[in-house]
Amino acid sequence: MGINKGKDIEVRIYRGAAGEGRIDIFQVPVEPGQSVLWVLQYIRDHIDPTLGFTFSCRIGLCTSCLVRVNGKVVRSCTTLAEEDIQVEPYKEENLIRDLIADLPPIT
Repeated sequence: MGINKGKDIEVRIYRGAAGEGRIDIFQVPVEPGQSVLWVLQYIRDHIDPTLGFTFSCRIGLCTSCLVRVNGKVVRSCTTLAEEDIQVEPYKEENLIRDLIADLPPIT
């Protein structure tokens, strides 16, 4: 069995505030098993330090990393980045900037 090699994927990310946004496009090298959250962190650490997103537990227990990936609301920490993706805020109301939304308290 051979070693799985990574590949570059195209990542389209919503940037800006509600109603004033744009889509920025990034090329990101990913290895099998890496999450959307890993991709977002890679972009912030290596390409664009102004990218805004939130996360907390990193293991799928909370909802602070909710985003829409290719139109579906998911936890970015547990969703794999295996192909080209578009990442948007999980909803536009209460959008602060980029992928950061003011989340309602969990009760």
